[in-house]
Amino acid sequence: MQATGAGLVSQLAPLYSALVRSGGEHEEWRALTATQRLVVFELVEAGPLRLGALAERVGATDPTTSRAVDGLVSAGLVERRADPGDRRAVLHEVTPRGKARAEQRRKEVAAVLERALAGFLPDEAARLLELLRKLNEELAAAGPLPRATGLLATR
Repeated sequence: MQATGAGLVSQLAPLYSALVRSGGEHEEWRALTATQRLVVFELVEAGPLRLGALAERVGATDPTTSRAVDGLVSAGLVERRADPGDRRAVLHEVTPRGKARAEQRRKEVAAVLERALAGFLPDEAARLLELLRKLNEELAAAGPLPRATGLLATR
């Protein structure tokens, strides 16, 4: 079987759905939108960001990202603060509670994947990890992708 973009989508879509359906231990996390979850993970990964940079990282518009952040601020998972480099600008930063929720969710997803990988031979699991690493490198080298719509897109 030859790998194609369409072939990968046909395999990634059910994987993504399975991981999303795996839920989360905290009701608070399950109540978040996909964009809000991405915002939390991006802020954990990248640290404080201005709205435009955050929107670019999650692949959403500035207004959509702003609405997502509003909800996260209300939930106590993200906070806004003045940018020390330009006090007129605002930085968005994950709170300790938001970081704890993101870390818990990563552990939950890792556990789901560990159960699935139990059926793999060790060399198959290592090869899968290497191929995913290579795919991510290729995507990063290609530069920014156009904003997604439809399958696997955030809203």
